[in-house]
Amino acid sequence: MQYPLNLKGYIVGNPATGDKIDENSRIPFSHSFGIISDQLYEAAVENCKGDYVNPTNKLCSDVVQTINDLKSEVDKEGILDLVCPFASPKPWRDALRRKSLAEEHYPLSDPPDEPPFGCLAYRNYLSYFWANDNTTRASLGIKEGTVKEWIRCKLSGELPYTSDLPSSIEYHLNLTTRGYRALVYCGDHDLTVPFSGTQTWIRSLNFSIVDDWRAWHLDGQAAGFTITYANNLTFATIKGGRHIASENRPKECFAIVKRWLNMSLSDAPARVASRSEFGMEAWNEA
Repeated sequence: MQYPLNLKGYIVGNPATGDKIDENSRIPFSHSFGIISDQLYEAAVENCKGDYVNPTNKLCSDVVQTINDLKSEVDKEGILDLVCPFASPKPWRDALRRKSLAEEHYPLSDPPDEPPFGCLAYRNYLSYFWANDNTTRASLGIKEGTVKEWIRCKLSGELPYTSDLPSSIEYHLNLTTRGYRALVYCGDHDLTVPFSGTQTWIRSLNFSIVDDWRAWHLDGQAAGFTITYANNLTFATIKGGRHIASENRPKECFAIVKRWLNMSLSDAPARVASRSEFGMEAWNEA
């Protein structure tokens, strides 16, 4: 017997669409946060004509390179955080600095570099040793010899798949116009997929505004800003959030998802609803 997928809606956080909109928003974002100067931004606007992804002249190419050099000075996933190495596999160095690790863990051949303790990536670094610990393997029922070495992930350029979807924007349009609710939220300090680019593609859907731009609150303070469109599409920012906003703003992310899920899950067809039908008052609960 086959069971249909009971899809009511979907949630995406700092979603990359694959579209040039995401990448082209990085330079205006960098300017708005003081990473690049007015002069550099004006030169980019004048010489690149809005396309910073594929420069068509040397002046554009040069200014984009200068801007990229400046962007490399900050953590692109959270511009206020320390610039840290990504805790991905690296060639064998001397990662097993302590004899006890060598004795307690499965033989390790490709451990990540150890990031500074203050980096968010440090927890990912520890997960490598936790997952390769003999006690962990036994607790998870992993049969000896079946899995040689657990590796968290590799950089995107090393993943063995071919990207053949230039943009997912049409899928968002298709789902929302068919009546599926959508919550699109963004950490507002992400330079990888800036919230401003997300706003741009959402506006390209040409949905009317149901509830205009305003703050949403947690514990009596603004935790971000939100706007609701027709076809049950809600956009919200997480103040201070990274690319993966739940990494450094877990309480805010939990609150925003919980409130969205607590809205009406009616099976009625999508339509322009009132503010009360969307349950937007709940967004201001402490």
